[in-house]
Amino acid sequence: MYLTEQEIMSQQEALEKTYDYLTGMRGKLQEFLKSRKKFVFLGCGSSYMLAKSGQRIFIKSADVGADAVAGGDYLLNPVLYQNLFTDSIVVAISRSGKTSEILRSLMRLKAETNCRILSLTMLEDNDFTPYTDMDLTLDWCYDKSVCQTRSVTNFYLALCMLGCFYEEREWELELLRKAVQSVSSFQAEIRPAVKALSEQSWDKAVVLADGAFAGIGEEGALAFTEIAQIPGICCRLLDYRHGPMVLNDRDTVNIVLLHKENETLQMNLLIDLKSRGGKIVTLSSNKENKYDADAHFCIGPLTDSLPAGILFINVLQLLAFEKAMVRGVNPDLPTGLDAYITLDE
Repeated sequence: MYLTEQEIMSQQEALEKTYDYLTGMRGKLQEFLKSRKKFVFLGCGSSYMLAKSGQRIFIKSADVGADAVAGGDYLLNPVLYQNLFTDSIVVAISRSGKTSEILRSLMRLKAETNCRILSLTMLEDNDFTPYTDMDLTLDWCYDKSVCQTRSVTNFYLALCMLGCFYEEREWELELLRKAVQSVSSFQAEIRPAVKALSEQSWDKAVVLADGAFAGIGEEGALAFTEIAQIPGICCRLLDYRHGPMVLNDRDTVNIVLLHKENETLQMNLLIDLKSRGGKIVTLSSNKENKYDADAHFCIGPLTDSLPAGILFINVLQLLAFEKAMVRGVNPDLPTGLDAYITLDE
């Protein structure tokens, strides 16, 4: 069994540990988070995509400002972002805690701003801690394969829980707990359909998702690029028509996370996609395949709430892995990709 498959299929155990760990830290985290009303989520690659979801999660809160910045962007444009980081809490996201762009950013931020820094990493022995004010280390989630799967889902859960702690959304914390406890059974339920879908003829993947799911959707699209080694992109649902759709054809699989509102707008988009001849996969809170998609997955009772992202990313990761098996590529060692990037001096 490939490491990637092991890490995808062991997510529930890791997620349960993350949920319990953060619950135990809730008091300290709430005190830390509520000390400021401005948040900047900092990441690179996969962690930058997660940072975008973190930003969307926190802007739900009243009187809160939130943004997401790529570590390399800040390094190249520190003056541009100076005011953004002033008086903020910076959430630095990195599997290794060694990524050069983020490390150098933290060093500069600590020296030149009054921001408070919370690190979210998966290695106890990492390079961020000398520059942070508080650390969350999820070392049970660390992916040994190059491509991140289990770590991504746990980062997403952690960001969701931080947002719920900040705004004290107890009902959503309970839904997150239920989603976590359903992961293994959900994987077992959908895997035959995912495998069948992977065996069909397509060699490009388009993920369409909005709001807090846009960032995690980008990471899911990246899974197709890194794991299956085929082009994968993510766009907002209705925005997809504004240019990227020109490349959509019969060799494309379209994975669409539907909202419970504005059904007509979404139905018309699906009609446009079907006219191009590619495969259609829908995900929603409905058990029935309302739009006659090639495959449909029910991902919980409230598609517009944060827990749906946990099952959403599982569908994308499993489909990317199964497509890698069909294509005969090694998902653990994509050519030319490293687990984390170290910049030359």
